[in-house]
Amino acid sequence: MMTGHKPEIVEMALITTNPYDFPMCSQGQIAVASIDDKEELDATDDAITILGFSNDEKIGIYKLTGAVVHHGNMKFKQKQREEQAEPDGTEGESHS
Repeated sequence: MMTGHKPEIVEMALITTNPYDFPMCSQGQIAVASIDDKEELDATDDAITILGFSNDEKIGIYKLTGAVVHHGNMKFKQKQREEQAEPDGTEGESHS
């Protein structure tokens, strides 16, 4: 999704094309010589259609994937003398 090959997906998922903006996606090797990310995205997009998902469902899949990637950026801080946490105040930061 982050290749920029289909910019409409990047836009609808509210992500960037920089995997380093998302620690969940950049903890390992980013580029693998034997894998063509653009070809894989096309194959995945085709597979979703072949499986019979509607266009609205396909959009939902991409948006959910973007949400999961963003979820990996969430940070929390412990409240003093309590067992709960709260957002650390960085949730409004943008990665664009």
